[in-house]
Amino acid sequence: MVPRLIPACLLLALAVPAAAQKPFDDPVLERMRKDVFFLAGPECEGRGIDTKGIEKAADHVAAAFKEAGLKPAGKDGSYFQPFTVTASAKLGQPTSFALTGPGAPKELKLGTDYNPMGFSPTAKAAGGVVFAGYGITAPALKYDDYDGLDVSGKVVVILRKTPRAGVKGEKRFDTTAPSPDESAFAPFQAKIDNAVAHKAAALVVVNDSESAGTRDPIPQFANHAVGTTPAPIPVLFAKREVVDALFAAGPSKSLKELEAAIDGDLKPRSFELAGVKADARVTTEKTEYKCKNVVGVLEGNGPLAGETVVIGAHYDHIGYGNFGSLGGAAARGKVHYGADDNASGTAGLMELARRYGAVRDRQGRRLVFVAFSGEERGLYGSIHYCKEPLFPLDATAAMVNMDMIGRVTAVPADWLGIWGKKDRLVVYGTGTAPGFNDLVDRAAKSADFRLNKLAAGTGPSDHDSFYRKKVPVLFLYTGTHGEYHRPTDVPEKINVPGMKKVTDFVQVLLDDLTTRDKPKYQATRDPWSDPTDPRASTARPAGPRLGIRPGNYEDPDGGVLVEGVSPGGAAEKGGVKDGDVIVEIGGKPVKNIGGYMTAMGGQKAGTAVEVVVLRKGQKVTLKLIPE
Repeated sequence: MVPRLIPACLLLALAVPAAAQKPFDDPVLERMRKDVFFLAGPECEGRGIDTKGIEKAADHVAAAFKEAGLKPAGKDGSYFQPFTVTASAKLGQPTSFALTGPGAPKELKLGTDYNPMGFSPTAKAAGGVVFAGYGITAPALKYDDYDGLDVSGKVVVILRKTPRAGVKGEKRFDTTAPSPDESAFAPFQAKIDNAVAHKAAALVVVNDSESAGTRDPIPQFANHAVGTTPAPIPVLFAKREVVDALFAAGPSKSLKELEAAIDGDLKPRSFELAGVKADARVTTEKTEYKCKNVVGVLEGNGPLAGETVVIGAHYDHIGYGNFGSLGGAAARGKVHYGADDNASGTAGLMELARRYGAVRDRQGRRLVFVAFSGEERGLYGSIHYCKEPLFPLDATAAMVNMDMIGRVTAVPADWLGIWGKKDRLVVYGTGTAPGFNDLVDRAAKSADFRLNKLAAGTGPSDHDSFYRKKVPVLFLYTGTHGEYHRPTDVPEKINVPGMKKVTDFVQVLLDDLTTRDKPKYQATRDPWSDPTDPRASTARPAGPRLGIRPGNYEDPDGGVLVEGVSPGGAAEKGGVKDGDVIVEIGGKPVKNIGGYMTAMGGQKAGTAVEVVVLRKGQKVTLKLIPE
């Protein structure tokens, strides 16, 4: 389970050696035990996304899916859905930008005269310089800055946004868009794609007059470095005065006059700058991890066969504890085995695959089994699946998630302890669709659990990604413990019969979810809480919340990426969208997750605050009311 922004203070565990587990006579218990011991064994190296051991874990899950009769669901015909996690990015050396020829500045200073944009890869380019207006090709609007222009192998200079960016009403450039900022031709990515399509060697962007204002700010490299697909060419942002100097030496007009002319009659003014050459070099240092979800599918039969139920568990953990360890300095560098988190849920996933794979002509919805990766770094695997679903989300009836199901513990069966003890199970998401609460109650009768039911659909595990895409969810969890995110979370401490009992419970849920009328998604305002945390009953004032799921935790200077918004929360009501990057709250800059928490700590619930986000390269100011 991924740590929350402010992790609960967990009970300290004594490093007592765990007793060896004996094999079980029950074949189901034994194969689940073996799965946990393999996934949480030394050769899987704690299944960190930066280890080789996670590849062995992925192959183990894929082999289990194949043996169970699941079909591979990957686009390439395999069981794998690959994706890349960019954890952090910064500029390296050499990074330079030089202009030569008439009017060229003698020296361009990084950070003052220009900055590479985060879209840039490590790359270099040199060639003649071409001014291509706003860098737009829009046949439907009868406008093309590249018309009659050969930019192949050349450095293209363009203006930010679109013509008439500050104009409202019918005189706007793109009247098909709700506003100039929302035009499909305004985003940096659209301009980059168009330059690449015309075979440009590099792209240089300058502010339009409205964006420049009095300061002519240039974006920082990190603003677009995390979570974006790198361009195939260098992309830089330069001060207007740098480009103006080139125009001043020739017969062409100044940048201000060219911009005014284009805006005046909506006719391009593109040309090559005679005798001017550019040389751009960008070096980036990115921490990237190649990851993959493991996905298998069992088709259904009957009238509901075209719909899907997803059953998931994350198979990654934190490897050697260099990221996410709660064991202190002494634990870093040691294998964090992650037996409960989440070899246990993955073992349950494989067991369910075997059971359903053995059913012939099963009636009902298709079952999609997903072992997610990248969960511990920020739910990246489930976020990727929801961005590029292998089966349509609008035809996904529900998602069931298992995370940390290996520590089933007996607790008093009632509040007073009169009726002895029962095994505890926490179930989240009971408020995400009508009927889920009753469904969970019925399933509990067959398994005899004492349930902690919570309505919340959000939380620090992979169901969160589906809930934010308006898919009803249920999340199964047996509780926190002192070995969480420590090297002592070992397979010997797993309650295997209890883990099987949870798996049996999930099977009851799936039998119902694959055959009932499609559940109707509903948003719930209940926040995440952990009733198994011994401090949960302690009264604590809740800090103000915007209702977002932050991404790019590791980026030191890139704002806070919004990976998802909570349905019905302050962010959604105020207009925050997935993919926005929060860079300012209440007038205070937000450079990273720490700055976000500091800025939010100064806000009051119920009092409006201005939040500035970067959206497709443009700054947008929103008014939000924290809750």
